[in-house]
Amino acid sequence: MNELKKKIVLLRRKILFFWLWPMAFNFFSKKPINEKLILFAYNQNYDNLPDNMIGIFDFLKERGYDCRIMHSPKNPLKRFLFGITFQKYYARCKCVFLTDNFDPLYAHQPRKGTKVIQLWHACGAFKKWGYSTLDLAWGGSREDMLRFPMHNTYTHVFVSSEAVIPCYAEAFRCSERRIMAYGTPRTDVYFDKNFVSSQREELLKIFPRIGDRKIILYAPTFRGNSPTVAYNENPLDYEKLKAALGDEYALVMKLHPFTAKKFGLTGEEKEKYGDFIFDGSKSLKIETALCAADILIADYSSLIFEYALLNKPMLFYAYDLEEYEHDRSFYFDYKSFVPGKIVISNDEIIKAIQDNDFRADRIPAFREKFMGACDGECVKRIAECAIM
Repeated sequence: MNELKKKIVLLRRKILFFWLWPMAFNFFSKKPINEKLILFAYNQNYDNLPDNMIGIFDFLKERGYDCRIMHSPKNPLKRFLFGITFQKYYARCKCVFLTDNFDPLYAHQPRKGTKVIQLWHACGAFKKWGYSTLDLAWGGSREDMLRFPMHNTYTHVFVSSEAVIPCYAEAFRCSERRIMAYGTPRTDVYFDKNFVSSQREELLKIFPRIGDRKIILYAPTFRGNSPTVAYNENPLDYEKLKAALGDEYALVMKLHPFTAKKFGLTGEEKEKYGDFIFDGSKSLKIETALCAADILIADYSSLIFEYALLNKPMLFYAYDLEEYEHDRSFYFDYKSFVPGKIVISNDEIIKAIQDNDFRADRIPAFREKFMGACDGECVKRIAECAIM
């Protein structure tokens, strides 16, 4: 039964990818390009407009462009109809922005005069993705990834620094000439001093019990070999951390969006540690969490690139480094790459915080190398490129 289901899914995808979507695109391409039409396309994994699109959407909308949000629905039938609708607008738009994979965009090349701009949803280059993962446990099978082309229609890819261009060229299998260090749009807020300084107060509106304590932000990435089976482990010893740090610090959790709805504190844990641990996975914007935090505990999350812009200390809780490296791998050697102290136990976390031992002297060079194109003007620069 499973084999039959797989064959049906494969056949349906082949019909869409190699016949229906190209046919619809060619039909709608008979009309001229609308120089004012800008698309913002994203898939069902996102509930709202991705943060890397928001500033550009607002910038172009204010200047009179017809900005259309093209959000692929979760319902299979609605998603089928959406694919045809997307081709209708894609065939006539001036530009389409995306921040992730988007299958309806890969079935054929854009028209001459249409720009396809990949903003990507992460800064820098950390763990591998796209074609870089062909022989790894992460993601789809080699056969599926090669059967249906992906990342093959981009006219422009904007990244956070020159140093990561080769990584994106490998992941997308595209020429480095199409990849430009124009920065990452959502990082503009970290150059607004008034915004940054106001975010602790915003966080305290949600978690007033934190009071005057310093904030430790725990923001791990998810585990699992694909978004559909993503999960979070709990490697923190809440009782030990609270006993050692609870008088001076509060711990705020911000889980990855793939797992935020399914994982987090249990009712018992909230009852026992609710004056020390605060779960902001659903209620807290990531920019608020990063700006308000005094210390970040990360693992393999690309949030470290944005946090580096704030020049605040980080710890890297890499308790499962060997396993993660085997399944996903990195573009750079993890131990020499991360801008902070690596810890592998709760005792080491406590000691590093109590001793103020973060190896923060690594941050300036890291920030310059991987975030050098981020200067507070990324939205304007990218939006103006799109409409040139």
